[in-house]
Formats: sequence, structure tokens, C-alpha cells
Amino acid sequence: MAFNSQQTTRARAIVLIAALVVVVAIAVAVIAGGLNPASQAAQGADTSAGTTAGQASTDGTSSDAADSDADAMETVDAQYGTAAQSLRAQHEADPTNPTTLLNLANGYFDWGVAALNHAADDDDEAHATELLNEAIGYYDSYLADNAGAKSAIVDRAICVFYTGDHASAIAALEDLVTNLDAGFAPAWANLGMFYEAEGRAEEASNAYQTAIDAAGDEDAYGVRDYAESRLAALNGAS
Repeated sequence: MAFNSQQTTRARAIVLIAALVVVVAIAVAVIAGGLNPASQAAQGADTSAGTTAGQASTDGTSSDAADSDADAMETVDAQYGTAAQSLRAQHEADPTNPTTLLNLANGYFDWGVAALNHAADDDDEAHATELLNEAIGYYDSYLADNAGAKSAIVDRAICVFYTGDHASAIAALEDLVTNLDAGFAPAWANLGMFYEAEGRAEEASNAYQTAIDAAGDEDAYGVRDYAESRLAALNGAS
């Protein structure tokens, strides 16, 4: 199936969104390791009065952060929820139009990824997962009649990956490059990201290199820079 201009734009955005989530995950890991054992021991040496004062300060900061996180999620839901409502209305008004169905799937994709990037606790993550599962359902409906829509397959796989089912997401893109289009650069770039997240460095490197080769100088889907940067990072770590 040939890509129309909307699908091409969507494919260019896929890897950028994936890169954003990877960067967020790395940042969280670094911050989580910021409190070393020495600083914990120093806290234990504080007087009870000092500890109480410090706890009060920490609680206040945590409360402010929680309020900020809640506000951020409310903003995400307000913005993307309104857009999704409009997209759903368009689809319900023209249910046989595949474009309105694909737009609805993409709308929930964007909402789910935005919610995931702002998730502050388990409830927020469950909310993001629910949105991504909504997107998966709409992609399934679209792909039932458009089985060769490669961008939709990649988008669906990303949703599946971020719901936690890494094996199924990887299998979907491996099937795409094996049986549908061995030269689809966005699939290879995202496969590289999936493999890298799973600690499969050699397979990730191979996938990124294949994405670079498939993209060529034209780089129609805008994945070359991302694949090159991740490949360089992996080579530097080896």
C-alpha cells in the first residue's frame, strides 16, 4: 500500500516519539541513583529534631511535585482528550472512511505516549496503558482492511511495546521486515530501539545499521539521524 502524505509525516514522527521515551527512561534511572549510601548514612546521623525538620521539608517538596505532576496529567488529558473526542466524532460520522479510523488510532497513540511521559505513579501508568490499548484496538480495526499499511503496523507495535508486551512488539516488526518490506527504515529503527531496551545490543546495532542503509541519503522518513546516534552510543559503550 502506497503512503499518502499524512502517513509519511506520521512515519517521520514515530522514531522521534520513541527517542523521547528512551531519553526520559534514562533520565529517571540517573535521578533514581542520585542518593548514594554515604548520603543516606549522613541522614541517619542527624538529630531527631533535624530529621523531623528535614522530613517536613521533603514532604512539602513531594507534595508540590505531586501537585505539579497531577496538573501536568490533567493538561495532557484535557488537550489530547478533546482532540480524541473530535476524531471519534469524525469517525462516527463517516465510519466507512479508513482515514477517520486511522486518525482516531493515531490520536490515542499520541495521547497514550504523552500520558506515559507525564506518568508520576502507578495510576498514571495504568491510565497511559489504557489509552495505548485503545489505540491498539483502533489500529487492529484499521489493519483488518489495510493489512499492508506499514506505518500503522509500526505505530501499533510501539503502542504494544509501551504497554509492556515487548516480545509481541518485537515479533510484529520482525514479521514486517521479513514478510512485508525488508527495506522499511522506520521498522528497523524502532526494532533497534526495542532490542536496545531489552539489552540485546548486537541485534540493536544491526537493526540501526540496517535502518541507516535503508534510509539512504534521501532519508524519506527522517530516521537516519536517530539510528546513527543510537548506533554511535552502542559502539561507544562496547
